[in-house]
Amino acid sequence: MKINVLKICLVSVLLALYISGLNAQMKKVAQSGMTYLSISLGARESAMGNASVASVRGVQGLFYNPAVLASIEGFAVTANQVNWLADTKLYGLGAAARLGRYGTIGFDLVYMDYGEIIGTRRVDRSIDERGFIITGNINVEEYAIGFAYAYPVNDKFSFGAKVKFVHEDLGNAPIAASVIDQEAQIYKYEDRNWSMDDWGFDVGAHYKVGYKDLIFAVALQNYSGDMTYWTEAFQMPLVIRMGVVMDISEFFIPQNDNFNINTTLDALNPNDYTGRIHIGSEIEYLKIFSLRGGYQFNHDVESFSLGFGVKFDYQGYTGSLDYAYTNAEFFKDVNRFSLSFSF
Repeated sequence: MKINVLKICLVSVLLALYISGLNAQMKKVAQSGMTYLSISLGARESAMGNASVASVRGVQGLFYNPAVLASIEGFAVTANQVNWLADTKLYGLGAAARLGRYGTIGFDLVYMDYGEIIGTRRVDRSIDERGFIITGNINVEEYAIGFAYAYPVNDKFSFGAKVKFVHEDLGNAPIAASVIDQEAQIYKYEDRNWSMDDWGFDVGAHYKVGYKDLIFAVALQNYSGDMTYWTEAFQMPLVIRMGVVMDISEFFIPQNDNFNINTTLDALNPNDYTGRIHIGSEIEYLKIFSLRGGYQFNHDVESFSLGFGVKFDYQGYTGSLDYAYTNAEFFKDVNRFSLSFSF
């Protein structure tokens, strides 16, 4: 039975890799909105190349695979900060609590900070020789509030789901409603508020295969219906993830309690790009100190990543502090910080 399950897991991952290869023949771009929802939040997971669907642990499962929440014993909280591109920042806060044999519930908040954005409007050069005027700062606001539930079917298999309320406000901005003089490029403008609220869903499963400590996991993130601002319809950045993780030190140094070499691989099928492969590894010493590295293949922005982490225990409170550095092509490199507690 264990061998059959292992074969099923391996075939599933190979199938995901094959689908990713087929998707490479057709480039899918600009087919989603609210793309901040696809940015990796956790420093540990990001340092391991964002190969996270199977390797994520504890309360960070809120952002990667809700099924993982079933492993929480008591109460856990986490705070994440991502110093993202062009001086923007992404924040993620989460908390989860075990309800005994009834499973685990969780709550999270993801907030995107765009900093200062100066608004402009095109005008005739007789009004301003630059061809535009400054209309003031644009107050962009984006956040998502999630509620999750996970249930352990047995000691090997768990599943989870999360519903998220998503808000986006791009501020008030005028649009050219009609043409007054096409040759002189004079238009009649109408002021309009560009905001919307919607709902999204995540589902996931987490399975301990039974062969050594091999884990297989799958998750669907950011499922939503079509949303429309004006004429163009779009969805949230939907992605299907399949992945595995295993401590490969068991092959080289069995019965070792000091070192773990957790190695993980994810295959991704997003709705707004071609298929991707993420790989990563983590060397743990005494389950306290960790060094990490990873790579994201077929990614326009992020490529290789590095990071470290340390776990601590103080008066019954256990926690971890993690950092990740990611190389960003053509942009300033990305830094991530995570702090988590459980008790």
